[in-house]
Amino acid sequence: MHCRFRHSLLLAACGVALVLTAACTPSRHPTYSDPNILFQDDFSQTTSGWDAYSDSEKTANYDNGQYLIAVEQTGVDVWGLPGLDLTNLRLEVDTHYADGPEDNEFGVMCRYTRDGDKHSFYFFFISSDGYYAMGKVVKNKRTVLNPTSGEYQPSDSINPDKSAVNHLSATCAGKKMSLAVNGAPVGEFEDDDLSHGDIGLIAGTLLDEGGVKIHFDNLVVRKP
Repeated sequence: MHCRFRHSLLLAACGVALVLTAACTPSRHPTYSDPNILFQDDFSQTTSGWDAYSDSEKTANYDNGQYLIAVEQTGVDVWGLPGLDLTNLRLEVDTHYADGPEDNEFGVMCRYTRDGDKHSFYFFFISSDGYYAMGKVVKNKRTVLNPTSGEYQPSDSINPDKSAVNHLSATCAGKKMSLAVNGAPVGEFEDDDLSHGDIGLIAGTLLDEGGVKIHFDNLVVRKP
């Protein structure tokens, strides 16, 4: 979905279409005894409402008690959605590199909406080689808001070991957005273009190599 010349994001210059996994009908999500929990999923049940789609080029689907996003194409992001409509939240999830190039991107989304073929959301990305970027997509136009340079930057909070689990915590509260990785703050920004929408899990490839596979597990969405 973007060109990245060593961790730079230039969506407008790429001309690569955004990819949306096949949308499923939103399910009825359960209520929780803890009033601060809005949604949670350990992906042990394949009927919990997430998109479930797989072909030779892309996958967003349940996978042996985890959620797998796999991207065989180059320069493409793929995501999965559970069918929620939320405003303010803190989303936490465990992420694990499974295969493919380490120069990749993956993470979480909030306030996702779709208008025809136009997609809008806030994104919180890390890469398997230890970089991060945060920002927004508004009607398919992508803008990095942190770092302010518009390019991926390294973070010591991200564990680049292939066997590591990186725990992401993204907060969307009013116009304030922030990301922590493994309990350490990474970055924040302010924006008020998007007010509500779905959450999502997302992973993507660069233009030079496909085959990224990322597992997600132990997702919890709380009030911020």
